[in-house]
Amino acid sequence: MPNFVGKETIDTVSTDANCVYPASPLGGAPNVSPNVIINGQPLEYYTSTSVIGTVAGVKINPLIPLPCQPGIRVVTPTVNTTVFVNGQLPAVTGDQAAMLGTPRPLTGPFQHVKILIGTQL
Repeated sequence: MPNFVGKETIDTVSTDANCVYPASPLGGAPNVSPNVIINGQPLEYYTSTSVIGTVAGVKINPLIPLPCQPGIRVVTPTVNTTVFVNGQLPAVTGDQAAMLGTPRPLTGPFQHVKILIGTQL
């Protein structure tokens, strides 16, 4: 079974005609579940609505005078289509972050944890 994507999960490098955007951890602000607890802590997970960190581009084309724009990424959950956390599909192993329409597959590390659902706290 796929594992949840976490803050430390890294995507892959991408380029446009002007800049290269290195692989980077998602970071940002994952969703925090009020009712799914993992190892005594609320589950942090990413969905298509999560705010993730931007990626700084490195200029590769001196012929284009424009500077690199910050790389804004969006998580695209596609592998998990049946398990919802608080009404949303969480990103898991095999999903991707997209930037400027370019897929950036998520490579790990992933969260390997025991999930306690509906347990008395």
